Amino acid sequence: MAPLLVPQAGEVFLDHVGLFVPDLEGSPECYADLGFTLTPVARHGDAGTGPSGTGNRCVMFGAGYLEILGATGEDTPLARQLHAGLDRYDGLHLIAFAVADAEAHHGALQARGFEAQPMVRLRRPVPTDDGEATARFDVVRPLAGTMPEGRIQMLTHHTPELVWQPRYLDHANGALALTGILVAVDDVAEAAARFARFLDRTVATGDGRGEVALDRGRIAFVEAGRLAEWLPGVRAPSVPYIAAMSLETADPEATKRFFDGVGVPWESLDGGRVRVPGPAALGAHLIFHGPDTGPGW
Repeated sequence: MAPLLVPQAGEVFLDHVGLFVPDLEGSPECYADLGFTLTPVARHGDAGTGPSGTGNRCVMFGAGYLEILGATGEDTPLARQLHAGLDRYDGLHLIAFAVADAEAHHGALQARGFEAQPMVRLRRPVPTDDGEATARFDVVRPLAGTMPEGRIQMLTHHTPELVWQPRYLDHANGALALTGILVAVDDVAEAAARFARFLDRTVATGDGRGEVALDRGRIAFVEAGRLAEWLPGVRAPSVPYIAAMSLETADPEATKRFFDGVGVPWESLDGGRVRVPGPAALGAHLIFHGPDTGPGW
């Protein structure tokens, strides 16, 4: 049975993660070389305020996706945030959670201890077999600076059929689903509890790590000084640091063979997992795992 693309009432999914890049036209081609199928370039805009100053190309999976974001030339808060993220480090700077009713979460944020930015009615053009259509999302973001880990948001998809088009779901490296994200922080208990309040979820912490309960996907927090216990040899270039994303593949051995065939560097991790190191993936460490092993954090 195929996974649900979007959550039902009361559920929270890890929807997508975002990689900030300096060149929206050229940088994403690195991911084509890694064996991912890319969507065309799309520019973002808000139904009420116009261009947001960013655009994307995406890597779509059967569950979740990777968004590769770059600036499009306009001087906007989101464009400035993107440049500020790149000044800190190359890699992942966005985590988006899907909910069934973003507007309801937006209204409840103050009671959870957050000031919210105005609701964003995000729009972006999407090519289809019948011509161009418009993908629509409602996006909730806390006040800038509230979440120092990066651009952290909740959203509701109104047109999932336009986002998850079958022609973009097959990847030569075998990737099937986005399964997790690993964040290095100074204070695990504080960060995990803050995310749990933002999402209205429960949290578990201990032994230098924490996790917020999601209905699909995993978000884990680790002490920055212990990051190498989960990603051997890796040190945080800046703290907080969204260090890695995990992807399910049906056959990790086939994924290794593909990487060998195209000259992509990879490393073996415990449990048969495969890591493509950050320098080979625009700063994001990619962890591939089989259906029965999970990301390992």
